[in-house]
Amino acid sequence: MQRWAYSQQENPSFRLVEGQRLHFQLSPDLPIDAYVSVQNVSSSPVKFGVRIDTTRKNLLHKVNFCIGQACYPSFVVESMGEEGYVTLQPGEADHTFKLQFDPQGHSGQSVIGVVIYNVANLSDYITFDVTFDATTLSVDQSRVAVTIAPNPASDVVVIQGSVGAQVEVVDVVGRVVRTVHLGAERGMLSVADLPPGAYRVVVRQQTQVMIVPLQVVR
Repeated sequence: MQRWAYSQQENPSFRLVEGQRLHFQLSPDLPIDAYVSVQNVSSSPVKFGVRIDTTRKNLLHKVNFCIGQACYPSFVVESMGEEGYVTLQPGEADHTFKLQFDPQGHSGQSVIGVVIYNVANLSDYITFDVTFDATTLSVDQSRVAVTIAPNPASDVVVIQGSVGAQVEVVDVVGRVVRTVHLGAERGMLSVADLPPGAYRVVVRQQTQVMIVPLQVVR
């Protein structure tokens, strides 16, 4: 299936907000909400919609999406109606679009194509892929065992766990805002300049992933 039937405008009105993750690795039994933020880089207000391409999705996986004030079931691939469109002023960014991905216990990879388009000009759009790797963990690999304290935190978080693990702090729109490599069993991570709110601490070691909610307070 062709993702979008219109020729692409040379200078589209949109761009993805920098620093986002578009590739996610997760356990087959771990659903995830993958947020994608888009910004209006034109000099005029733009109303946009979203279309997804699921032809490269693993048939055993499930995905649906939300945008604006609407969430759609898995058989719908394009936003519709005013509740599924978002109007952005010049320079404004939207953080409501997300893919709700569920491996449903099955390993494998799913690639979801996305088109974010100008409702008033269908040649004005950007397109990109979001990749989900659901990985079955090998029983002979060491477990990822990490503790994070304090939680909630306001200044410094102490991370204690598996040597060699890669630790990322991810905000609600999917941006990696902190990264640390555990060269020893204990590491420290400053959250003093992060805005208060909910975050996820993603710990990766080999093919294993552990996700811990983190609350930053003031």
